[in-house]
Amino acid sequence: MIARKATYLCGALVLAQAGGAGADTTLEERIVVLEERMDGIKSGNTQIDFGGFIKADTMMSKYSDGDLAKGSTGRDFMVPSTIPVGGGGSSEELDFIAKQSRFWLKSETMTSAGAVQGYIEIDFQTTGQGDERISNSYSPRIRHAYLAWGNWLFGQTWSTFFNVSALPETLDFVGAAGTVFERQPQIRYTSGPVMLAFENPSTTLYGGDSNPSEYDDNNVPDIVARYNLTGGWGNVSLSAMGRQLKYEDDVGGTPYDEDEYGYGLSVAGRVMLGAMDDIRFQAHYGNALGRYTTLNAFRSGQIEADGSIELIDQWSGVLALRHHWSDRWRSNFAVSVSEADNPDTVAATTSKTIHSAHANLIWQVAEPLTLGAELIYGSRELENGDDGNLKRVQFTAKYAF
Repeated sequence: MIARKATYLCGALVLAQAGGAGADTTLEERIVVLEERMDGIKSGNTQIDFGGFIKADTMMSKYSDGDLAKGSTGRDFMVPSTIPVGGGGSSEELDFIAKQSRFWLKSETMTSAGAVQGYIEIDFQTTGQGDERISNSYSPRIRHAYLAWGNWLFGQTWSTFFNVSALPETLDFVGAAGTVFERQPQIRYTSGPVMLAFENPSTTLYGGDSNPSEYDDNNVPDIVARYNLTGGWGNVSLSAMGRQLKYEDDVGGTPYDEDEYGYGLSVAGRVMLGAMDDIRFQAHYGNALGRYTTLNAFRSGQIEADGSIELIDQWSGVLALRHHWSDRWRSNFAVSVSEADNPDTVAATTSKTIHSAHANLIWQVAEPLTLGAELIYGSRELENGDDGNLKRVQFTAKYAF
C-alpha cells in the first residue's frame, strides 16, 4: 500500500510539474488523474479504454509482368487481383508508408439492463485520399464500429464467417491470399459455441455493365452460422454461409432483374504446438464465396447473355506455422492457394488461380516494440494462361500502446 501511494505521489508530482493536472487541483485530485491515466478513463458508470499502434513499413517490390500505378492499394499490401499480368516487362518499386497505423477506443457502461460495450477502430489504409507529393496526408476510415449487449452484437466488425485466430501473423497487412477477410455491418447472436448472424449483402459479378460490377440490389441479408470448438489445444470453427446474388441492370440494352442463391463452407482454426508455437489453417469451398475470400480476386458469378446468373465454384486454403526461436524472436511461414472454376463465357483475362507465400522473422525488442522483416511471394494466372508474380521484401517497425 505504501509503495502504491508512493508511486501515485511521484506520478502526481510529475503531472503537477508538467502542468498536466492543472494549477488549482489538490494532490489527491492529481492522484485520481494518474489512476485514470493508468487504468483508463471512468465517467459515471462508463469505463473507457483506448490504444492502438504506430506501424511503419518499407517495401521493395518486383513485378514480373508490368508495374502498379502510383496510389494502387497493391503498393501498400499484397492484393492478388492487382498483380500485373501480361505486361511489357518487369518493374521494381520502393514504398514507405505509415497508413496502417491504428487507433481504437472501447467502452463499457453498467446499466439496469446489464453491461453495454462499444468498440470503434480506425486506420488510414485504402481511403484513396492523399498523395505523396508534399504531406502524405491520408484520411481515417472505419474498421470496426459496434455495440454489444448480452448475447447480441450490432454494427460493423469481422464477418462471422471469418475465424480471425486462423489468420497467419504476417507483416503484410492481410497476409495469405486465400484467407477469408471481410468486415461488414451485421446483427449477431452468440450462445456458447454457436454464432448466428444476418450480415450486409453485396453482389459482385462478371459480365455486367456496372463498373466495378458491384451491385447493391439485394433484398435478403447474408446468413451465417458458425460453431466453435475450443480448448487448451486451440480452436476449430465450422462455418456455413448462404447468400443471395442479385442485380438490376441493362445488359446489352435489355433491362434485367435476376437473382440466385448460393453458399459457402469453411473450416478454420489454430492448434497449439507446446506453450508458444501453433499451426493455423483455413479451408473454404462454395459457389458464392466471391468477395469473402482472396480479397475479391474472384467474383461470385457470371451474367450470361440471356441475363441469368451462373454461380462460380471456388475454393481456397491456407496453412501457416508460427515458431518461437526464443522469448524475443519468432517466425511465421504461410502458404496459400485459391482457384475458381469459371464458366467458359467469362473474359479470357479473368483470374483463375492465385498463390501466395510468406516467411518472416520478428524481433520482440520490448513488450510494445517489434521489428521485423518478411519475404512475400504472390502469383496470379488468368483463364488464357497468362500469369505474373510479385516478389517483395518488407521491413516493419511497430509500437503498440
